[in-house]
Amino acid sequence: MSRNLLPFLFFFAILFAPITILAQTALPDTGFVKQSVKGAVLAYRNAVGSQAHLYNGPEYFVMVKPYVKGHQFFEDKSFKKGAVLYDGAWFYEVPMTYDVAIDEVVIAHAGGGYSQMLVKPKVQEFVLSGHTFVHLNADSVAGTRLQAGFYDLMYDGSVKMLVRRKKELQEKTTSDGLEGSFREIDTYYLWKNGKYYEVGSKHSVLKALGGEKKLLNKFARTNNLRFKKQREEAIYKITQYYDTL
Repeated sequence: MSRNLLPFLFFFAILFAPITILAQTALPDTGFVKQSVKGAVLAYRNAVGSQAHLYNGPEYFVMVKPYVKGHQFFEDKSFKKGAVLYDGAWFYEVPMTYDVAIDEVVIAHAGGGYSQMLVKPKVQEFVLSGHTFVHLNADSVAGTRLQAGFYDLMYDGSVKMLVRRKKELQEKTTSDGLEGSFREIDTYYLWKNGKYYEVGSKHSVLKALGGEKKLLNKFARTNNLRFKKQREEAIYKITQYYDTL
């Protein structure tokens, strides 16, 4: 048995021993016990590195349905290394994914074998696949039509563009059995002068931005912005352009 495991075994033996035994057994060297427990904690922290603070959320389960096409994750269902601002501290190179269907950040546990969700109120921001997601809590969206949760911050200037990513599982019974797929539902918002505006069409974007409509219309036509077929790209480009005026 590796000597590195001894502090762990001692720590958990003490931790999970019956209370009656602990009460009846004399421990002649309490200093040794304290040192062993301290060593076990230190060894655990060294094993998971500086990210030990992350691993305090509930375990994550996914019910596998073979007949469902697609997946509930943002862009890719596999874990990718990202960064997260968690409980006031940044953690980098974290194997993670984002379950869009339930709006939860999921990380691979350092010990392997299972994954777990981060405690949502502690997640202030995370970066995954080149996208920055910010957490808007209930207080920050009070009095608006927005729901508390994670928003993809697509543009961050004097005007901000945010996207609420969502996937819904749609199932139906056919002659061949059950069928299902995930439907993507993205809702777009602009933040300007302390207010959020839900946008989608060119008209709603121009109304939210206010002023400079002629210049914005000309920019949209010149760049062939398509608000129906390429809505996200169109809103992003016109927002970015507006910020230069």
